[in-house]
Amino acid sequence: MFKLLKDKKLYKNVVLAGVTLILLFVGWLKYLSIYTNHDDFILVPELYDLEISSLDSLVDSHALRYEIIDSIFDKSKQKGVVVNQDPLPNTKVKENRKIYLTINSLQTRKVYFPDIYDLTLRQAVRKLNKNGLEVGKLTYRSDIATNKILNYKVNGINIQIGQELYHGTTVDLVVGKGLSNEKILVPNLIGLLRAEANIILKSTSLNIGLEYFNTSVVDSNSATIYKQYPSFTDGKEISVGSALDLYFEVSKNDTF
Repeated sequence: MFKLLKDKKLYKNVVLAGVTLILLFVGWLKYLSIYTNHDDFILVPELYDLEISSLDSLVDSHALRYEIIDSIFDKSKQKGVVVNQDPLPNTKVKENRKIYLTINSLQTRKVYFPDIYDLTLRQAVRKLNKNGLEVGKLTYRSDIATNKILNYKVNGINIQIGQELYHGTTVDLVVGKGLSNEKILVPNLIGLLRAEANIILKSTSLNIGLEYFNTSVVDSNSATIYKQYPSFTDGKEISVGSALDLYFEVSKNDTF
C-alpha cells in the first residue's frame, strides 16, 4: 500500500486522466455550442397583414419556416392576410424555427338566414347580428302589431328563412308601426362608431340617413360621430322610421 502511494508514475497517470476528462468535457460543451448555434438567434419578423403570396420569400430570407394552422373571417381585413402569429414579432428563435400563423379566410363565409318573423325589432337586430348579418333600411307599414318584423329583403328581393347569405350581408326589414303616428326620442349618438350607432338606431326604430366623413378619415369603421341631425336634445321627438344624418371624424384613439 505504501509503495503504491510513493509511486510517482501512479500520480502522473491520475493527473493525466483528470486533465483528459476535463478537456473532453470542455470539448463536448464546445461541440454542443456549435451544433446548437448557441447565442446565435434570429429575430422573428412581423407578419401581420402580410399576404399569403409574400410569406415564402420573407420567411426564407430569415431562415425560418411557417405553417398555417387556422383561418378566421374578418370582413374589416383583406382576404388572405396574416391576423396572428406565434412566436410574436421580435422574438429570438433558432434558425429553421417554424412560425405558426392564423390568416383571414380567402373565402367569404356563408350563413343561414334565421327565423326573425314576428320578433320585435330589438330581438331581430340582436339575432341578425349574432348570425353575422347587418340590418339595413327599416320600412314601416301600418299593422296592428307594433314594432314587429313583417318581412325582410336583400337588395329589394324577398328572402326565405334558412336561405344561404354571405356573412356581412345587409338585410332590409319591414316593421309594423301599429295604427297610430308613434313618435320616439332622438338618441344621442355623439362619440359612437358607425356600427354602434346603427344598432341603437335600428333598435329604436330609426334609420341612418346621409353620412359625411371628414377628409382625414381613412377607415370608416373606426371613425366616430361628432355631429348628428336631428341633434340630440332632451325631450326632442321624431316619427318612427325617420332617418338621422351622421357626421364622422377620425377617432381620437387613432391619433396617437
